[in-house]
Amino acid sequence: MGTKTRKAREVPISTKTAKLLKEYIQETEDFRDEYLFLTYDGHQMNYATVRLNLTDYGKKAGITNKRVSPHTFRHTGALFYIMNGGDPFSLQKILGHSDMSMTRKYIQMTDTDVRRQHNSYSPINSIFGK
Repeated sequence: MGTKTRKAREVPISTKTAKLLKEYIQETEDFRDEYLFLTYDGHQMNYATVRLNLTDYGKKAGITNKRVSPHTFRHTGALFYIMNGGDPFSLQKILGHSDMSMTRKYIQMTDTDVRRQHNSYSPINSIFGK
């Protein structure tokens, strides 16, 4: 089990993600392995390999001012979920947090993000129009 709490949970995926995973499984069916993500030589890919590859890709892309890691993607995905109109309660469940205070740490927004969200969802806009 690859979670901190070692508790299983279901995580929803989009229709597009499901389609891409299906294509990936079809392309890699020659390996006939129980693991979904494998190295080029067909072995199980572990967290350390993913982390090292992402760090390397970040360097190659010239990203020097931000850490590039699986956890960075988790934080970024959580923030985008909220910025695209998702609610923090479903995000809490998706992330597997038992307490909202942990989820809150994931969704720290810049002042610009807050203004953009406010402009989109202000109750005054629904009363008087934008």
